[in-house]
Amino acid sequence: MSNNRDIFISYKNDGEGNNFAARLCTDLKEMGYDVYYNPNEQHAGNFPDRLRNAVQSCKDFLLVVSKACLEQLMRNEKIDWVREEILIAHNNGKNIIPLLMPGVSMPKDKEDMPEALRFLPDTDAISVTDNYHKSPLNFLVEWIKSQPADNSSFKNVYQSNPDYNINDAFRENLKLAEAGNTKAMYELGNMYFYGIADENGGSARSFTEACKWYLKAAETKDEYGILSYVMLGKLHYKGVVPREKQSYAKSLECYKTAAEESGYAKQQVAIMMSLGLGCEYDYDSAEQYYLSVIESGDNIAVQGLADFYLRYGEFKKAADLYTRIIDNFPQAGYELGKLYMQGVLNESKQPDYMKAAFYFHHAISAGYCDADVYYQLGLLYFRGSNGFLIDFRIAQENFKIAAASGHISACYMLGYMYEHGHVETNLDKALEYHLAAAEQGHLLSVLHLSVIYQYPKYQNYQKAFNFAKISADNGDEEGEYILGMLFFLGRGCECDIDKAYALFKRSYHHGFVQGKLMMEKIEELYMNK
Repeated sequence: MSNNRDIFISYKNDGEGNNFAARLCTDLKEMGYDVYYNPNEQHAGNFPDRLRNAVQSCKDFLLVVSKACLEQLMRNEKIDWVREEILIAHNNGKNIIPLLMPGVSMPKDKEDMPEALRFLPDTDAISVTDNYHKSPLNFLVEWIKSQPADNSSFKNVYQSNPDYNINDAFRENLKLAEAGNTKAMYELGNMYFYGIADENGGSARSFTEACKWYLKAAETKDEYGILSYVMLGKLHYKGVVPREKQSYAKSLECYKTAAEESGYAKQQVAIMMSLGLGCEYDYDSAEQYYLSVIESGDNIAVQGLADFYLRYGEFKKAADLYTRIIDNFPQAGYELGKLYMQGVLNESKQPDYMKAAFYFHHAISAGYCDADVYYQLGLLYFRGSNGFLIDFRIAQENFKIAAASGHISACYMLGYMYEHGHVETNLDKALEYHLAAAEQGHLLSVLHLSVIYQYPKYQNYQKAFNFAKISADNGDEEGEYILGMLFFLGRGCECDIDKAYALFKRSYHHGFVQGKLMMEKIEELYMNK
């Protein structure tokens, strides 16, 4: 079997280096890249010839630079396979990309390196964060010359499912919806909301049409009519209901209507009540909503309630909940560490956003320039809760200051605002900021990108698929649904009904009701096959 591969991963077998290299290899292969990584046989047989051929045949040479690896290179030991790999790659003009592990940096003085390796500190490198899942894979693929196998073969594939024609389904749903079928109205709304299909045989997203059909379905008060209120809640929250201003109050009202049928809606009610969005702040009611969701075993709600307790000084309750989910939510350990380290105690449960804004402004005036203070101030103007007036323009200005310093959540908020027309609609900027946030691991931006890359202007189903997969792999119920639709339709991938069904099932299990609809559709289509 040939060892010739497009990408060669070089690393020191020191624990950190080989563990990262193994995960990197797996992820790159899943993205379709041809990767050389063979730790079991690396030094066996005719290793020098095999290694030389592998490096000479690659296009990209990825060098995993752990602390131990760099120290060994600087010592210039007589036997050092990594050094040999680097020199072969350099002498053959390969695209060398150093990946610096956390805490590692190249020496400032090139003279500290052996003469043969003094080109290395001048080579552009990528720094890897502590959390591998936030490593800059999307950034890395912009630097490499290799292309995934059939990289563009699915880019514009509108449909590869031979058993289900989305345009026929759209026309059938339209016919049934106009005849009063609530389920068809609901599905038609979903098609418009997610930009899956439209009346012109394309996939243009239309909040106006989505809203029209959700409202028609909601009038019936049956199962799909009630579930339409979930999506109406989203539309009011985003501020994209035709001829209406953005309204948290109407969004909350819609979610409350759907809460009896939807755990997802119930969770949204809890989140909004805990922030005072669309209602008078009520600590006890918000707590009860969270507890009712937790009874169903929803760990995301457990984290939400833990954050809620922490925000209002119920530190013992927060610690108990973080301990409960520590194996599934790394952030829980971080929050527990802070609680124990600081020994905090605060009996107040009522937020005061007016005073919060005052102190944020005071901190900035005093020279405190941490990006997070601008981000938090932006949130106050964006949310406008507890008597603090909404001002999207001031919010955007503060988010821009924070984003300029790389604040990941500020990048997401700017993407969100430009996407949904808060101040102005600019999808080019929305894409720019969501990509900036996603490159740092912001999973909500990843989710938004999985939809944006299905818009006609930015259509790239393979990118949509990759982002949807990241979102789904991290347990986002909407990401699971979107990835399921891509597998079901065969957009950006080969049509795979089994994977689609599994994703819809996971999405529905996590509380996203659209998953159930698609499970039923698959059962209807393939029941007798």
